[in-house]
Amino acid sequence: MAVKNFGILATVDWNSNDWKEQPTEDDLNHSNFGDVVDHGFTHTSLNFAHEKYPADDKGYYFGLLPQLWSKMPDKEKARYVEIVFIKAQDWGDKQNYIVGFYAFPIFVKCKRPSPIPSITMDFELNVKALPKDIHLLDNHINLTTSQDLQKFLPKGKEPGKQGYNYLTKENVFKILDKMTEFNPKDKKLSGIKYRLIISIERMI
Repeated sequence: MAVKNFGILATVDWNSNDWKEQPTEDDLNHSNFGDVVDHGFTHTSLNFAHEKYPADDKGYYFGLLPQLWSKMPDKEKARYVEIVFIKAQDWGDKQNYIVGFYAFPIFVKCKRPSPIPSITMDFELNVKALPKDIHLLDNHINLTTSQDLQKFLPKGKEPGKQGYNYLTKENVFKILDKMTEFNPKDKKLSGIKYRLIISIERMI
């Protein structure tokens, strides 16, 4: 029986402004994404600006996962995916962190007009979720130093640098538990976590 993937761990470029507005010049210059350095612009800058900018007419907010732009998730492999964990490397300390997630995501490539008047180009986007299911953590999870890293990924896998990782139910639950450990008073996190557990358990 094929292993069901219930999560994805994907990478974005670092944004010192919490992905709620344009990153700093230092962020752009030190990005580990070549296109960002070359063009001095990143389409991930508003990934967690869902409380600042409006959703679409169906209530969804869009973000970009750069690694999934050129190669969108395989429909069969991503059939059961209920959450995308988003990680980024802080260029200041060279540490990799899980910074937040899109729960109950829908993958769809598109371009949408910039909500920022000073930016005239369209934003390239490929993932959407309801704002209530998008969350930026107050306390990030350090993957570089975590002793639980091997529990967060399928056996024998390392965090993808140029690609992304599919995650099993056990991986997803371990990461969610670690998020709760680091953010025990986060009510939005606990609410989303409860709904995810119920949804995933029904698919087993």
